[in-house]
Amino acid sequence: MLSSARQCLSHRFLKSTTALPSKSHAFNLSTSSSFTWQQSTEDDKKNYPAEDVFRAGMKHHHICNTAFPIAHNTTIRPYRIKRLRDQEDIQSTYYGAYGSLPEMMLYAHIPFCQTRCQFCEYTVVNPKQGKNIDIQTNYFSALYAELDMYANLLNTKDKKLIGFDIGGGTPSMAKTEHVQQLMERVEKQFQTNWDTTEVSIETTPRIAAAEPEKIKAYYDMGIRRISMGLQTTDFRQAKEMNREDANASLDYIVKAVTNIRNAGFKSFNIDLMYGFPLRASRADDPWLKTVQDTIDLQPEHVTLYRMRYKGTSMAHLADRVKLDQVNRQEGQARQLLNQSGYIGLTGKNTYSRVQNNSGCSDYLDKRVRKAVPYIGIGLGAQSFSHYTLSYNLGAVTKKLQQYIRSVELNRIPVQDLYHLSREAAIAKMASVSFYYGGIDLIAFEDCFKIPLQELFPTEMQFAIDHGLMIHDKKEQRLQMTSLGKQCFGGVVALFYSPAVKNHILNLQGGEQFLVDPIKALKEGQSPYQPIPDTAAPVRRRTMLPSSSPPVSSTVPLSTSILASQQIQQSPAHQTRRSFSSMARIDTSKPFEFGNILFSGPCNQKCPFCIGHQLLKTPNNLRKEKLENLDKFISLIEQSKTSKIILTGTRTDPQLYKYEDKLIERLRHDLPNVHLSIHTNGLLAIPKMKTFRQYDSCTMSINSFQPETYRKLHGVKQMPNLKTIIKEASNVPIKLSCVLTEDNIHQVEEYLHIVKELGIKRVALRHICGDSRRWPIQAFQNKQPIKYHQSNPVYDFDGLQVTHWIFDSTSGRSLNLFSDGTLSDEYLLTKAPNQAIA
Repeated sequence: MLSSARQCLSHRFLKSTTALPSKSHAFNLSTSSSFTWQQSTEDDKKNYPAEDVFRAGMKHHHICNTAFPIAHNTTIRPYRIKRLRDQEDIQSTYYGAYGSLPEMMLYAHIPFCQTRCQFCEYTVVNPKQGKNIDIQTNYFSALYAELDMYANLLNTKDKKLIGFDIGGGTPSMAKTEHVQQLMERVEKQFQTNWDTTEVSIETTPRIAAAEPEKIKAYYDMGIRRISMGLQTTDFRQAKEMNREDANASLDYIVKAVTNIRNAGFKSFNIDLMYGFPLRASRADDPWLKTVQDTIDLQPEHVTLYRMRYKGTSMAHLADRVKLDQVNRQEGQARQLLNQSGYIGLTGKNTYSRVQNNSGCSDYLDKRVRKAVPYIGIGLGAQSFSHYTLSYNLGAVTKKLQQYIRSVELNRIPVQDLYHLSREAAIAKMASVSFYYGGIDLIAFEDCFKIPLQELFPTEMQFAIDHGLMIHDKKEQRLQMTSLGKQCFGGVVALFYSPAVKNHILNLQGGEQFLVDPIKALKEGQSPYQPIPDTAAPVRRRTMLPSSSPPVSSTVPLSTSILASQQIQQSPAHQTRRSFSSMARIDTSKPFEFGNILFSGPCNQKCPFCIGHQLLKTPNNLRKEKLENLDKFISLIEQSKTSKIILTGTRTDPQLYKYEDKLIERLRHDLPNVHLSIHTNGLLAIPKMKTFRQYDSCTMSINSFQPETYRKLHGVKQMPNLKTIIKEASNVPIKLSCVLTEDNIHQVEEYLHIVKELGIKRVALRHICGDSRRWPIQAFQNKQPIKYHQSNPVYDFDGLQVTHWIFDSTSGRSLNLFSDGTLSDEYLLTKAPNQAIA
């Protein structure tokens, strides 16, 4: 806790802090215009092989990101300006970097929050301090004084302000009059035009919901963009991370959005965060539900932040989060956002549904794309120019005392000011640029007076040759590909300064991969294959559908937060039945097939099971009379559909207690229909009498290698396929194999084993919603013999192999879900009330 002397700044003193010592005015324009980079250290003159740096960046993916530099005390310490009492060197360095600029940007940091979230890495003070009105008042007084210092030193009244963000922390925790006064001070000290410069401020659901008058006041004072830190709509997860204050309930979120809209904001962003550890005890990943819930709120922009563990109270958990999890979550979210009209450059964090809009504030957009210099004011705030990088007091300690004391003494409250070498400045600019997934080549050359390709010829060639980046000559950008985004740490490390490259090359720890990333890239494999964790149980993963229905303002998805209150007020079966599309089903022509779908506990735990992405439907494994079965049979008959498949959304149909009776009923009512089952085969032998009653079977077996099978199915027991084929010779069996990074190298062996078993048909399936594609060596020189549902079918020495890609799938089927919902959507994820859970 601050002493009373530090808590109360003298207003008389603050009024006097309008000028720095007179010697600061000795700087002139020529001094500023001749300012350049500091001489490089020997560590920043070395070269390192691109392949080695890429490997190190992949290995240390939790560290290698847009936050730069890394290991300040060793990598850029030689460039630090000494903090002497008179601050002459500090003042001259700031003036040299900013003095001659005709325009610049400003960031104001407000370090107050209701609670300290476990994932927070930012400069935030003890929540008790932030709630203290006197401390807030004193802090803002110091903030204004710091602003005045820079105004006098850099003559900012002659500079155009082209970007201004108010961030934190939670700046909306502060009293409205403090933010109002800050805006007025900035208008006084810079040339501003809020009609052309979009000022942005941050808030939380709780504040936006509880204080609508504050949100309206922001709009009235000229702020036009507001960003709400939602992070997750899984309130169990939120509470575990000390977020119960911010995300207390759905009511807060709905009310918050309503208040933001009523205030007049048309540029509204929601922040989400992924990359949290997944509990082994949880059967689902809440991430995609959070993304869908956010889309349903219809903000203009959505920003995805990957969890950065360094400096947080969760730092010890970083090793539990593997790169494959991070990439899966990011890729699924990107696809879902794109399908819902939210667009962003490949590799970019922010997505917008506003055409020709970056989704970011003017401050962040110009900082990231064009490296426009900015000054940060406030506790721990960062400033960056083409030549300098600095951090204010409190960046390490997160305490107000030093910062306020420095301002009391009329001293720039800087903790570390670095006069950078060109290598260090380039690395900072490049790292920040990767927030947009690439580097603006024109901006780079404007900043550093040399093309990027001349400074990084081998690195650029490496990235382009391996499909990690493309040189977009039209847009003049070096931009990540989807593969590059999946290898983010390795790609961004290529453009680090030599001193930082050396640091990560010698850094211990990090994630080890099953296959060397470089070798994997060369062979067309996934470069981040995780080493199987035999000690941990297999986690189920929520996967993205290949296609999602568009968000509608009149009929929201069943996952919509706005609809959730109504859903809670009525029985689940009534709500689900209201989404049935029976009235719209066309029976004038046959369906491809009819599906009877079961839901309930499964005897396997496949991590990619498509059922985990669907809304959980009622368990019908012990229900003798299936809901709406009569109507289903009637529609099959009317449409003259010739095939019915028993399958499941999240279970195996042979777990159905009344399987025999159902087959009997279908044979009686639809004697000419072909009856098939899609099963994992574990119960085929125990229920052989029943199994023999089917006309055909599709069996899911993803590997014949025991360890790979265990990983992909979540259980050790494999079905005895030889015995099944022998004892049920009347039932033709087709195999279904999901392709992943774990079994892609086994495909040819798999097909040989299938042939030896006498099986005639195989479907190789990509994970629904996963954009990754691996070349299949066995088909590289083959042409498809035909196409089925737009998917190619190959001949493998008499074995018909369909390469099944959900994105290319079309068709029409009749589906009966376990809650009685009927749908004619071929893809289950598009069926009514079967959107992403």
